[in-house]
Amino acid sequence: MNVKEYTFRKGSYSFSILNLGCAVTSICTPDRDGNVANITLPFPGAVENPEVITGSDKFFGLTVGRFANRIGGSSFVLDGKRYSFTPNDGPNFLHSGPKGIWSRIWNIRHMDDGFLCSIKVSEEEDGFPGTADIRVRFSLSEDGVFRIHYSASCTERCPMNLTNHTYFNLTGDPSNDILGHLAIIDSHNVVGTGPGLIPDGRIVPVDGTAWDFTSENTFGSRIDAPELTPARGYDHAYVIDRIDGPGRGFARFIRVREPRSGRVMQAFTDLPAFHLYTGNFLNGECGYERRHGFCLESEFYPDCVNRPDFPSCIVSPGELFESTTVYHFYTEA
Repeated sequence: MNVKEYTFRKGSYSFSILNLGCAVTSICTPDRDGNVANITLPFPGAVENPEVITGSDKFFGLTVGRFANRIGGSSFVLDGKRYSFTPNDGPNFLHSGPKGIWSRIWNIRHMDDGFLCSIKVSEEEDGFPGTADIRVRFSLSEDGVFRIHYSASCTERCPMNLTNHTYFNLTGDPSNDILGHLAIIDSHNVVGTGPGLIPDGRIVPVDGTAWDFTSENTFGSRIDAPELTPARGYDHAYVIDRIDGPGRGFARFIRVREPRSGRVMQAFTDLPAFHLYTGNFLNGECGYERRHGFCLESEFYPDCVNRPDFPSCIVSPGELFESTTVYHFYTEA
């Protein structure tokens, strides 16, 4: 497996990706004093040893699909045909399993503002319907705007739920936890879950719960609340607020700031939800401890392939699926 790393720089900012898993290995940003550091948790040494990625279940920085997040019971029915997968998260199927696009070598092309990554994957290879042609474009501006644009088509009707699984730590030092990061989340509802964190059909208001970040609060202030116990912290899909209702208009979904470094990030997407994960199951692998990174996975609702009442992620032949997620990094005085 010939693994390569690619780096793009613009002003004080830079990012790096791998052709394996279309993985983000660094996003380097300055703090308020101009000190530049990597604010992500990457897989270390993957160029020399790809097994640190292919043998892991932590997904550091990886591009995940065709279906990100969980599929309940590891199966779904589409157009009268059942598609079943080997469970990898209890009885459920998480992040498309070991045959997902995160475990494959992508084609990488240099662009003026970053990189264009592409891959084709067939039903014989990953178990999802038809052959999918997937492209991910990463770009970066000199004022700290990091953009991920997804596009995909398929030869058959197919679920298409793509995301990036970068772990962030705005201190720039992964030996620090993320509990003191302050967040505002533009969401008044989360997707309710039952056993195995599979959606139970409810849309749950955040008011009065540990999920409520409509006013700024730290990740750590309520992370041990009873409603978060099954997930050992935040591991939940937030329904993104939109002025014009629940459609796919582009909207901010979170602002996070780290007071010591002065780093701030805002994130925007046109997808219906994002999954907040606070590294609850990190266990020292790759040197990262529990709650030392957080993920902001823009996506469709978990298990939407089994929930016709949820927004659909099905793409038909002849259609082009497109989505954009943007992270804006800057500092406050």
